[in-house]
Amino acid sequence: MHRAPEPGQVLEAFAAFVRDERGPLCAFLRTRGASAEDAEDIAQDCMERLIRYQAHGTDELRLLLYRIARNRLADRGRLPRAHLPLADTDNIDLPACGTPGPLRQAESGQMLALLRQALFKLPDRCREVYLLNRVSGMSYTQIARHCGITANTVEKHIARALQGLRRELGPDSVRKDGET
Repeated sequence: MHRAPEPGQVLEAFAAFVRDERGPLCAFLRTRGASAEDAEDIAQDCMERLIRYQAHGTDELRLLLYRIARNRLADRGRLPRAHLPLADTDNIDLPACGTPGPLRQAESGQMLALLRQALFKLPDRCREVYLLNRVSGMSYTQIARHCGITANTVEKHIARALQGLRRELGPDSVRKDGET
C-alpha cells in the first residue's frame, strides 16, 4: 500500500527544490532580458506562487516554475506575450549555470519558511482570499463569486492579510503595490 508523504517531508523536499532551482531560474530570467535585481524579484515571486503546488513532484514543479516565470516576465512587460510559446513545456531550455552560494540558499530557505509561517498565522478565510489573489491570480470579483462574499469583503481580507504579513515579516517585506 502506497502511503502519502508526511507534511514535513513534503516541506523539506519543496525547500530543497527551491534552493536548487533559484540560481538556474535567475539565469533563465536574465537570458530573457531581466536585470539581475528584477530576476531576483521575479524568482522570489515565482517561488511564492509555487507554494500551493509543493506536494507535486520535482519535474512537475520545474515545469510550473518556468511557466510562472514566463508569465511574470510577460506581466511585467519584459517579454511580449506574442513571443511566449503556448505549448513549449517539454523543451524548456534550463540554463546551465552555477548554483547560488550557500548564503543565498540559506536566505531563500529562511524567507520561504518565514513566509509560510506568517501565512498560517492569518485567519483561514483571509489566507484563502490572499492566496487566491496572489497565487492563483484571481480578481477580487472572481474571488467574491468563488467564496460567496462581496468584492468589498475580498478587499478587506486582502488588506488584513497584508497587514498581518507586514506585522509578521516586517514593514519592508510587503512592497507598496501590495506584493510580498
